[in-house]
Amino acid sequence: MMVTYNRLELTKQTIQNIIDKTPEPHNLIIVDNGSTDGTVDYLKTLDSYLILNSENKGIGRGRNQALLYADNLGTDWYCTIDNDVDIPEGWLSDCIGILDNNKSYGAIGVNFEDKTYPLVTFGGYTFQNKPQGNLGTACMVFKKQLHKAIGFFKEYNFYGLEDSDFGMRARFFGFNLGYLEKNGTHLGIGKYDTGDYRKFKTFQHDSKVAEFQKNCSLYANNRLSIYVPYQEKE
Repeated sequence: MMVTYNRLELTKQTIQNIIDKTPEPHNLIIVDNGSTDGTVDYLKTLDSYLILNSENKGIGRGRNQALLYADNLGTDWYCTIDNDVDIPEGWLSDCIGILDNNKSYGAIGVNFEDKTYPLVTFGGYTFQNKPQGNLGTACMVFKKQLHKAIGFFKEYNFYGLEDSDFGMRARFFGFNLGYLEKNGTHLGIGKYDTGDYRKFKTFQHDSKVAEFQKNCSLYANNRLSIYVPYQEKE
């Protein structure tokens, strides 16, 4: 499940990475948030399910649109993936294998963080166990059981914190989280993450941190449901 908004060249690289490194049967669902740089024309050439928004509805809304569409396909496994990443070989089979053989884990992702986490070996797989906090949704595979338990992403704003909230709700439900042993590469850094784009992301994140922290406290004290339903919006 991918959300796009411009950045055509990065999107092309990521799609090619998926094609090259995902031999397993899978469905690709792409939600475009009103791209104006030729991205939509490119997406129409792909063998994918495509949802076109006329305007930028934000990453949380886009993820939820894709997740609802995935529900209608009857899948047992879900994966969020950003449009600016390079994923390791065997990523999908390994994520599913870890989750299938380790029932206490609700989600396994590819690590694009600046740090790695302690390696553990459970259920015949060696992977990074993240002891606290959320998983980045740049590439995160999660099981239907988790989705049924906590629902959809909370839509804080245009960019950010939907992943933090999703991960914390997974932990409050009782699931562990982790990353594959091998990290991925974040393509959308450096020159792609400067100027007005970086200012926009920073502002969006910082403007909702207090709300996120308050919600975490409410989740922890059972004063706010960890299940977030899908909400129809204009």
